[in-house]
Amino acid sequence: MAKSVKKAIPKRKPQAHLSLQPGSNATTKPTNHTNMPKLTTTSLVAESAPHSLQVSITFTFTGGIGQATSLLFRNGVLINMQSISSSGNIRFSEVQSGDSISVNGVCTGHAVIVIDTPTVPVSPQQFAAGIILTGYLIQ
Repeated sequence: MAKSVKKAIPKRKPQAHLSLQPGSNATTKPTNHTNMPKLTTTSLVAESAPHSLQVSITFTFTGGIGQATSLLFRNGVLINMQSISSSGNIRFSEVQSGDSISVNGVCTGHAVIVIDTPTVPVSPQQFAAGIILTGYLIQ
């Protein structure tokens, strides 16, 4: 007895749905590309402004070792990121009011973070041994 064989029927590809403006009798064809915005130097977020300033973040690690990374954000976009593995300063230029600074790191002793411009929350901020996770809004 012979086995019956079913032929595979290929699936239909989805069709692009087009909508025309009311009253329009133009015919359009679907396109396979999208219009991507062009990236130029003037479209960058980190542009210099007359009210920009330089901000210094001082890290002091005592009673052990420490490491921290500071990130500068503007409108949710990462502008600058710097790390430090001993007591010292991190400097960000072109900082503007409304920017945010995120700090994460770890220390085996104590850590003190001081920012030389008004922030929310205010600095200095002290941390015990363990993980350092904090954020600041530039006023």
